Amino acid sequence: MSLTTTTIRGDIAQAVYEGRSNKQNLFIGAEVMPIYVADVRSGEYLKINLGASEALNDDSTKIAAGSAYPRVGRKFTSDTFATTEYGLEEVLPDATQRDLARFLDVEVAVADMLLSQIQIGHELRVASLTYAANGLTAISAAGATAAYTEANITTFDLAADVAAGKLELAKYGVLPNTLVMSAVLFERVRRSTKVQNQMFGVVATNSTRLLSEQEVAQAVGVEKVLVGRAPRNTAKKGQTYSGGFVWGDSYLALANTVGGEFAAGGFGRTILWGADSPVPFVSETYRDEARRSNILRVRQHVSEKVVDGSSIIRITTGL
Repeated sequence: MSLTTTTIRGDIAQAVYEGRSNKQNLFIGAEVMPIYVADVRSGEYLKINLGASEALNDDSTKIAAGSAYPRVGRKFTSDTFATTEYGLEEVLPDATQRDLARFLDVEVAVADMLLSQIQIGHELRVASLTYAANGLTAISAAGATAAYTEANITTFDLAADVAAGKLELAKYGVLPNTLVMSAVLFERVRRSTKVQNQMFGVVATNSTRLLSEQEVAQAVGVEKVLVGRAPRNTAKKGQTYSGGFVWGDSYLALANTVGGEFAAGGFGRTILWGADSPVPFVSETYRDEARRSNILRVRQHVSEKVVDGSSIIRITTGL
């Protein structure tokens, strides 16, 4: 097929998504920082600072008959965002496509790999903000009751640590709904004695059954547990592959995660410039006739933005 201009390929994107529909979702970045579509590439939005707004101040007083009511003056601040384009291309020579077409849909297979690479980049940026101390401006990190090691599997207490985190967040008027953790931590906490007992009781006969994400969430009293299972190559480019995970094990994150307008609060958003990137990940192709090749590109135009740093707290795991 000869392409003279760049064409957005929704058919490729749809085929990739359908191919992944039967696979467990590895990426949680867009759930930790939900997608918000902006009309502009960069902009400004209203931000309500808890201290400056005095929303939780005890300022009410007794009012004598005929007396004036005390008044308060609130200060509102603003913040800005600027989206950045991320993307990758791959050359698909005509001869290669014709040869490999016997075995697979080359465009869909390559688009799937490109999409994974773009998603890993987004996942890394979200994980960095989720666990970064400078993103948690109002609340210091809480320490776990015991290190989340295999040796401590009968003693560390996820429910107690989450409860302590909830109390800290409550001081800022925040009700967390999400617990974020790595795949390594999840596989450990779902087998831990304290969480098993919290779910089944101390004498339950099925207390060795592995708990699901929703059951762990139920055991510790949050709406959802998000597990970062996204794998990545931790070696430098060109070196032997070394498998690892995007989400580290040093922290758990307890947060209020919501989407929609910034005024709704919550930890953060993935701001998508809708005019340039109508969907979170755009697949498109164009023709390079000099190479007798089609070029397949996957890209996105986003900014990962912390909206309210007081809506999240880190729990150190001792790992």
